[in-house]
Amino acid sequence: MDLRSQRMENEWAIICQMADANPECITAKERLRDEFRLVLEGTTAPVCRDHEIVLVREHELRFSFARFFPAVPIEAYLTRAVFHPNVHPTSGFVCLWSRFSKADTMVEAMCQLQRILTYAVFSESPDDVMQPEALKWAIQEERRVPLPLPCTPLVKPPSWPEARDVGNPRTRHRLS
Repeated sequence: MDLRSQRMENEWAIICQMADANPECITAKERLRDEFRLVLEGTTAPVCRDHEIVLVREHELRFSFARFFPAVPIEAYLTRAVFHPNVHPTSGFVCLWSRFSKADTMVEAMCQLQRILTYAVFSESPDDVMQPEALKWAIQEERRVPLPLPCTPLVKPPSWPEARDVGNPRTRHRLS
């Protein structure tokens, strides 16, 4: 088995452990050749519907593994794009990383995705902004919705080494 195939096996095992540790939040739906499909519940994120912002708590996810994974990062996509500066409004692509490590796993990807969905983190860098209107909304003082949005924090698998949790390598702006 080549490195990519072995790593994908490990990543699926990790996400299944994470789903077991978070049964009310994560459902591992399907593993395909180059992607995993999951459902994340209990994480509030805004969606723009008919020019109004509606908060949703369930998200269908697709994590894609490029041909040269793990030399290139895990990619995250939302089936229904959320209203967020770092989420593409059409494809649902989520800009998870500006820097990444080959050691980043589905644990880091899921935790980072949750921080992004709830606006706990976002990037104002022009390289990362795909929805300028969402950035304006996030930084305006008179916004009616307090940020970050509520969520059920994800629990890392019991076997997850504490030393591995080194935090988010991405430089993002934290809202107060």
